[in-house]
This record gives sequence, C-alpha cells and structure tokens, in this order.
Amino acid sequence: MSTMEQPEPPSEVLIPSLPNDIALNILARVPRRYHAVLSAVSKPFRSAVSSPQFFAIRSLLNSAENIVYLNVGSYDLSHDNWFAVHRNLSPVSNNKLLQLAPVPRIPIDAQLNGSAYVAVGPKIYVLGGFTNEKGGMFLHSNVWVLDCRSHVWEHGPSMPTRCFNSKAAFLDGKLYVVGGVPSNKKSWVEVLDLAVGHWEAIPSPVYGVSIPVYGIELVDGKISIGLGEHDLRLDPMTKTWGGIENKEPLLLDDCHCVVDEVLYHSSGWRFRRFDKKIGFWKYLKGVTEGKPKYACGPKLLNLVGRLFMAFAEVRFGDTVDSKEGELHFKKKKKKKEGKFRVWCAEIDVTEDGDGDWWGRVRWSDKVPLLPERNWGSPRAHFNDKVCPYFCECLSVSL
Repeated sequence: MSTMEQPEPPSEVLIPSLPNDIALNILARVPRRYHAVLSAVSKPFRSAVSSPQFFAIRSLLNSAENIVYLNVGSYDLSHDNWFAVHRNLSPVSNNKLLQLAPVPRIPIDAQLNGSAYVAVGPKIYVLGGFTNEKGGMFLHSNVWVLDCRSHVWEHGPSMPTRCFNSKAAFLDGKLYVVGGVPSNKKSWVEVLDLAVGHWEAIPSPVYGVSIPVYGIELVDGKISIGLGEHDLRLDPMTKTWGGIENKEPLLLDDCHCVVDEVLYHSSGWRFRRFDKKIGFWKYLKGVTEGKPKYACGPKLLNLVGRLFMAFAEVRFGDTVDSKEGELHFKKKKKKKEGKFRVWCAEIDVTEDGDGDWWGRVRWSDKVPLLPERNWGSPRAHFNDKVCPYFCECLSVSL
C-alpha cells in the first residue's frame, strides 16, 4: 500500500490552445534534471511529470535518461540521505559538475542499515535491514519501494524472515534475496514474484550455515553468488546449484559491477576486469587522472556502458589545538587529523589493440550537500577496506 496517492495523468489543460497529448509530447522531451522546475509551474504540470503516461511517452521518444540514485549514510547519523544525481552541463558558472536533487527518506523514525537494494524499471526496492533503537538492534522484514517517477515510497510485500546484510538481484520478473543475518533463518534464498506479490523459498546447499554473502550478480543468465574464496551459481529455471569453475574467484562484493557482460572490480582506486577466456583478472592501466591519494569504500555501477563510482576521499593534514587563555609563547600541540568527503566519478574503458585495457576518468567531483566529516584515525592506520560511511548506487531509466 502506498504511503501517498500515486499521481494521475492531468485532466486540466497543461498548455492553453494545445491538446494535452501534444503538450505531454512537448514536456516529455525536457531533460530529467529540469522536471523539478516544471513541477513548480502549476499543479497540472506537477501531475503530468509524475504520471506513468508521461514516462511512457519519454521512452517512446527515446528521451529516457539513466539517472543515478545515491543513498549515503553513516552509523553515527540519525538518517541516511537519498539523492538523484545529474550532470551539470554548464559547470563554468558555479564550478560544480554534479547537481543533486534530494529525494525523500524512507518514512521511518530511524536510519535503516544493512538493507539489500535492487532497481527494477522505474522503482528501487529496499529489502530488510536493521535499525538501532533503545533496546538494541531491531531487524526488519519490510520491503520499501521508491517510485522514482514521483519520489513516493510504497510498502511492498514483506519478506518471510527478518534479516540484514542480504544481497538482491532481479531476473525475469522476480527478486532474489540471498543470505543475510541471522544465519538460522528458514530460507537462505527467498524469491519474490513481482507479478503476484508472493514469496517462495529455494532450497540451498548452505541452509542454516553462517556463510556471509559478499555479493551477487547476473552472469550468463544465472545468479552468481560471492562467498569469498568460493562462489556458487543458481540456475533460476531449474532451481539447481553449481560451483563456478574459474582459476580465480569472481570477487563478487560491494565493489563490483557488470558492463557488456564483463565483470569489473575496484579496490581503492585500482580497477580490474575479469577475462572469461583465461579465467583471470587483469588490472586496467591508466585511470590516474583525478586519482585521490587515499580513497575507500568504492561502489561501482554500470551507467550506460561506463563505470560510475562513488567513493570517499580522505585527506590528512596538520591541525593545531589551542586552549583558551594559552600564553602566546607556549608551543602549541599539533595532531594529525583526517577528513573525508564523498565523491563520484565516471570512467571509460577501452582496449588498445594489444590485449591491454585502459581506464580514463571522464569526470570526478565531490558530492555537494554532504559536508566534510572527521575520519577518526591517523594516516598510519589508514585502511581502504574500512570506511565510516555506507553508500548505494543504483541506475534507473526515466
């Protein structure tokens, strides 16, 4: 059931002297980043640019765009932050490459952590997770659905089991949710048929075993599941399991994505692609422009055939502590303090003809609206596997 009523196609006149179907055809050609401006023109405009009919026309006109949705949070914050990310096509005036449109948060009183995320058409599904409450950690079975056309949150069919740290994938009209905590839940794999809103369980070879799932991906029409050193593959048609025979593990974790059926992975600012012909990973050459000295928490996304990455850049420097009333001739104490900000970047990947693959940073910029925050550890203890924030990137066609 929706938390708000879904917008209906406008019945009032949109543009005087023009039929509404022609007016919609005109408005549908306007880039997505200007839809908030159109919504402010009038109530009929606001209804129009949020209606399914409007987005169907955009698709027919080949005007649909792939929009990145970014969810950024931290365990010391009371809520997370949702944004739609747009490129600024005229950054000279304000020197910013990104424009962020804030998106309403999930309508609960606490920040939801450890959820599984997946984009399906114009919607984003957020499954399970936990909140920190006075009595401790509270696990959820809720399914929240963001309709990116109207930025309205809806309730989806609740999961059979409360859990967090699951991974999710979408294939042939069904959502597959794998793993998670607690490990003794009834089903290691749960499947939601979106057409009928019904959940079912798939028997798995690791039922009741505490094995963390690091990542999930669709590879060759099957669901590949990363378990660290070993990977599993589920055939959704036959509901049978098998191993993945590669010379190296697929590295399915939070830092991977698939572009043109090729698996990519990032660790800090080092990128590699999996060569299925030889069963090995190969590092990308280049990718030096805009490279931060200290980066952590990367998330990769396939954005229309290019690599989109969100990450945290950490800066270390000397700062001075001084106490009120301290005499001017006393030596002031210096300390090392780290600060970090969230950045986004887009990377092209090309082959040079000699079997080597190169990456080139098309652009990179810090995420506005998110303040710089303390890192909390000295430079000597920097670890790109540890990051005080969490981030999810999803691409939606609108």
